[in-house]
This record gives sequence, C-alpha cells and structure tokens, in this order.
Amino acid sequence: MNTSRYIARLIGPLFLVMGFGMLIEGDTVRALSQEFLSNISLIYLAGMLTLVAGLAIVNAHNLWVANWRIIITILGWLSVIGGVIRLLVPGKVQALGAGMISHPHAMIIGGVVILVLGAILTWTGYELTGDEKPSRKAAPKPKTASAAAKRKLSRAAARPKATKAAAKRKPAAKRKSSRAAAKPKPRRAAAKSRTRAAASRSTAKRKVSRKRARQARKPRTTARKRR
Repeated sequence: MNTSRYIARLIGPLFLVMGFGMLIEGDTVRALSQEFLSNISLIYLAGMLTLVAGLAIVNAHNLWVANWRIIITILGWLSVIGGVIRLLVPGKVQALGAGMISHPHAMIIGGVVILVLGAILTWTGYELTGDEKPSRKAAPKPKTASAAAKRKLSRAAARPKATKAAAKRKPAAKRKSSRAAAKPKPRRAAAKSRTRAAASRSTAKRKVSRKRARQARKPRTTARKRR
C-alpha cells in the first residue's frame, strides 16, 4: 500500500461521516459550530492541530499529478494555511466563521462538498488493485532440483572417478599398444609363414635330389673299380 491510499483511507471515512452528519443534522451541527467559534482558545487549539496535520500530509504526500491524489495534496496545503491563519488571527476567524454559519444553506452546501470528497477518497483508498487482490492460487511448492540439475551434479561427481579410471587405463593401453606393435600383423605373418614353408619345401626337394644323385653315382664308381 502506498502513501496516497493510506492517507485516503484515513481522511475518506472521516469526511463521509461529517458530510452525512451535516446533511442529516444540519441544525445540530450549526449549533456546535457556533459554540466552537464563541471560544477563541478552542480556535487557537484547532489551529495547532490543523497545522500539524497539514504539515504531516504535505511532507508525506506533496504530489501535484493529474489524478485523484492531487485532492490529498490540496487538502494538506489548505490545512497548513488554515492552521496558520487560526494561530495568527483567531479573532478574524471567529468573525468570518460566524458569518458563514449564519447562511441558511451553509450546512447543505458544506455537507455535499465534504460528502463527495469523502466518497472519492474512500473509494480510491479502499479499492482493491491488482497487487492487493487475494489470489486463489495454491501456495507455490518449494523448488526442487530439476532432472537436468541432478544430471549435472552427478556428472560433476563422476568426473574425478572417470579421470582416475582413465589414468589407470593409460598404462594398460600403452602396454596393449606396445604388444600389438610387437606382434606382426596377421596378414604379414601368414605371408611370411607361407614363404618359409615354400623355402623349406624347396630345400627338402634339393636334399632329396642330391641324395638320389649320390646314390646313382655309387654303382658307377663301384663298377669302375671292379674293372
């Protein structure tokens, strides 16, 4: 609630009651006003209270805007001026008030003006705005961590473990790579084995052919020796 609405809620109902009283019991209010103006000390006391109230309104709400809030500002400055006049020249206030009260339609005119001002201030002061309207929405549930946030936390917690596991795996991977480099590739190994097998076969054939040639030479040499 802002200052304008707070002051309007205080002044509005007061003016409404005063306006209705002046319209309903005009003669009684006129008699009370005459008794009040007959005592200068009461005028002086009323001047002090009015000045204090006007200064409070002006200091808290000195807004000159083109809406209903200007009514509060004008009432504050009128209270300041009225309080100063009552304190400085209470005798002239007494004479001026007596002349105004003696008019037959004074209570009706004053009651209508005060009633209209009170109705405007009461309506604007107690009107519920969009911010002040009670909402039927359920109370907001406490925010919980979303699934994405939980995943991020779990990933952040798993990162150190993953780095340790990766550090452990690095030497094993190096060993495997060295073993794989040391081992001949399967195709090359098969080709080498084939060449070796062919070479061994050719050497075996050569040996067999040499033995046969030697065996064939032996009978010839023996026949020559006999001759």
